Amino acid sequence: MRERMFFFTGLTFILLSAGCGDILDNTEPSTAIPGEEALATVDGVNAVRASMYSELHGFAFVTRMMLGPDALADNTSVLPGASRFFGLNNNSSNNGERSGLNDTDTQNTYEAVYDLIQSANLILNEVEEGVVDEATLNRYRGEAHTLRAFAMHYLVRVLGYEPGMIPDSGPGAGFDLGIIIRTEPTITIEDVDDRPRSTVEQVYEQIESDLLAALPLLEGQNNTEYVTEAFVQGLLARVYLYWSRYAEADSYATDAIATSGLSLVTDSAGVADMFDETAGDHPESVFTVQVNPSTESLGVNNSPNVYTATQWMAQIPTNSLIDLYEASDYRLGWYAPCFNDDEGSPESNCTSVNDEGWEIQKWNGDLGQYADNIPHMRIAELLLIQAEARLNTSGISAALAPLNNLREARGLTALSEADFTDNVALLDELLDERRRELVAEGHRFFDLKRLGRNIPFPNSATKISYNSHKILDDIDPAEVETNTALEQNPGY
Repeated sequence: MRERMFFFTGLTFILLSAGCGDILDNTEPSTAIPGEEALATVDGVNAVRASMYSELHGFAFVTRMMLGPDALADNTSVLPGASRFFGLNNNSSNNGERSGLNDTDTQNTYEAVYDLIQSANLILNEVEEGVVDEATLNRYRGEAHTLRAFAMHYLVRVLGYEPGMIPDSGPGAGFDLGIIIRTEPTITIEDVDDRPRSTVEQVYEQIESDLLAALPLLEGQNNTEYVTEAFVQGLLARVYLYWSRYAEADSYATDAIATSGLSLVTDSAGVADMFDETAGDHPESVFTVQVNPSTESLGVNNSPNVYTATQWMAQIPTNSLIDLYEASDYRLGWYAPCFNDDEGSPESNCTSVNDEGWEIQKWNGDLGQYADNIPHMRIAELLLIQAEARLNTSGISAALAPLNNLREARGLTALSEADFTDNVALLDELLDERRRELVAEGHRFFDLKRLGRNIPFPNSATKISYNSHKILDDIDPAEVETNTALEQNPGY
C-alpha cells in the first residue's frame, strides 16, 4: 500500500471498533460502509469519523510515536537479548541505514499518517448537505482539521527539518522539503496524482491554517476522549514552539491551560498513579485516546506496555535519564524494579542498562490485555512550552515561573536566577526537565533535533550529528518509485 495508492479506497472503511464511545453508538454493526452511502447517512458519517480516530490506535501513532523518540535518543536503551527498537537504540538496521521512526515494520508511519489525513479530508470535503445537523458537522470538521494538522506535524518532524533550522553544511545543506500536502480526498482513480513534497514552511502554514480553522468549530468542547478546544490551543503552542514563534507559543499554551480547567497533580501518590487508568481518567491530559482492551489493544507484541514493563521489556530507562531525578521527585513513582512475568522474579539483567535495574511504569497495561489509554498532551507540557517560549522572549526570570510551578508540583524546590549563568544554561535545564516529565511520551529526539543539537547515546557519545543525513528518516523507496514526483531525502 503506497501513498498514491491507498488513497484510492473509495468510501469503504474498515472500522477498528470500539473505544470511540458514542462515535459508534448509532452505527450499523457491519464492519464496512458501502461507498455509495458512506457520507450520505448519519451512520456513514459517524463511521468515517470513527475511522479517523481509530488511526490513532495503531502502532505508528502509539508505540512508535510514544517510545521511538526516546529510543532513538538517550532516554531508553534495549534490554540485552531484546530486539524491539534495537535499530533505534543503535542507529542501525539491516540495510546499513538506521531503523527509523518511519520504518516499515508493523505499520509504516508514512502510510498511517496519510490514512488519517484521508479520513479527515472526507469529513472536511465530502459530507452531503443536511446529513447531520450543523453543530455536529462543525464539531466533526473541527476534529478533522485538528487531527489532519496533528498527523502532518508528526510526519514533517520525521522527514524534514524544522523551520529556520535547515543546515548550511552536510548532505542536507539547503534542503527545505517537508511532506506532500493533501487537503482533498482521493475517491476515484482520477483523483490519484503524482504530487511533489511541499516545503517545510508551506507544511507549517497548512498546519497553522488547520488549527486556526478548528478553534471556533470546537469552542466549548471539553470531553477529553475526543479532540478538545484546549488540545487545539495546545497543539498550536507546540507547533509555534517548533516554528520558533515564541510569543504565540506562550500565548496559546496559556490559553490551553485556562481553557482546559485542569491543574497539576501535586501529591506523590497522585503523580505516581496519574497514568493508571484504574484510578480514573488522566488528571492532567487535555486529549486522551481511549482504548478498548477487548478489541483495540496492540497486545503482547506491539503495545507500549510490552515494550517497557511486561514480557520482554525491550526499552529500559538509561542511567543518564534516571540520574536527572532528585531523591524527592514524585516522578520516581513512574519507575519500578524490572520484573520477569514468566519466572515471577525480578529481571536482573535490567541492571545492565541502569544501575537501579528499573523499568518505566507509565505504560503498565492497567486496562488489561497489555492496553493503556494514550494522553497526547498534558498540562505539564504546556507549562514547559511556556517556560521555553518566555526564555526566548523575556529571559530567565519570566521562564522560571512556569518551570517552578511544575517543579514544586513534583516535590522539588524552586530554582532562582542565580542558579543560571545565561539563557543557554536554563535551556539545558528545561531540556532535562522535559526528559524527567515527558519520558516515553514522544519528545526527546524531536526536542534535540528542533534545536539543532546532536543526538547522543546514553553515554553522551554522539549517535547522530545534526548535519548527518540520518537526522532525517528516509521515505520508503517503494513510495518514491510509485510517485515519480516524490523526492527522497538527501543521503538515502
